[in-house]
Amino acid sequence: MTNYLILFDDSSLCNKRIDELQKTMNDSCDVINYDLEDDGIYSIIDELTTISLFEEPKFLIVKTFEAISKISENALNELLRAMNDVNSNNVLVFTAKRLESNEIINKVKRYCSTIDVKVKNVSLPEYAKKSLEDSGYKIDEQALSLLSSYVSSSVSALDMAIEILKCYKNDDKIITSEDVKLMIPQPLEDNVYQLVEAVINNDKKLVFKYYKDFKLMNIQPSYLVSLLINKFQELYNAYILVKAKYQQNALAELFNVSLGRAYYMIKNAKSSSMKKIKDNLELLNQLEYDIKSGKIDQSLGLELYLLK
Repeated sequence: MTNYLILFDDSSLCNKRIDELQKTMNDSCDVINYDLEDDGIYSIIDELTTISLFEEPKFLIVKTFEAISKISENALNELLRAMNDVNSNNVLVFTAKRLESNEIINKVKRYCSTIDVKVKNVSLPEYAKKSLEDSGYKIDEQALSLLSSYVSSSVSALDMAIEILKCYKNDDKIITSEDVKLMIPQPLEDNVYQLVEAVINNDKKLVFKYYKDFKLMNIQPSYLVSLLINKFQELYNAYILVKAKYQQNALAELFNVSLGRAYYMIKNAKSSSMKKIKDNLELLNQLEYDIKSGKIDQSLGLELYLLK
């Protein structure tokens, strides 16, 4: 019996890792799916201890492993006996998105090989390039970088974007930056970074271009104010760290953001001053208070701020 525990933060990555494990089985196998929370522990124990109808090894995938913390001591003992059957060729794969340690979880984990599958450990440009090339498509480096920045926090979203681009360019199978811009929506956070940059540079034309984009996206002015406060606070911290000689990689790791996000943070920090950052934070915090207290209309208040 072989047991695995996959800890993941993206379902696409988890599914790909499961597929890789399944391919390591030399013989054909019976693939069976359970959800521990819905099906209960005894269904899984019965599956592990019952011989397959065709005497094929079983490849058992069990979701929501974290629910195992609720099982009884008797159930735990029966599960561990099944997991330690040296005569079994079955493979058991537990998956969990969030996991807190407790006595039961720790006991089961001792009999599993733990695999961490996290987005931060994946090179999204390499992933996207391989996925497209495997399907016979070509993508230039600029388009690849742009695509990765648009979906920097989710492989599932990247997979969806890749499928959209493949359908759109099915004829010539060559993907460019213009294709990415046309078919894949730019993430909201990137637009906020660009608005912050325009505010810092006092570029009123760009400021109101981005503001118009947010209005077309039906973003509430009060929500946009909150986003701006968040980004200026982030910029305040980045400014201090850039002065302390922090590099792009270190900043990305510290803030748990992509290298693309870290690039924007450093760029804006270097083109600003502490006084300008503090002044904008003060204006935005006062504006947020005035909107929440009903002293000013949210649209009017935001437009007056952007005109300053």
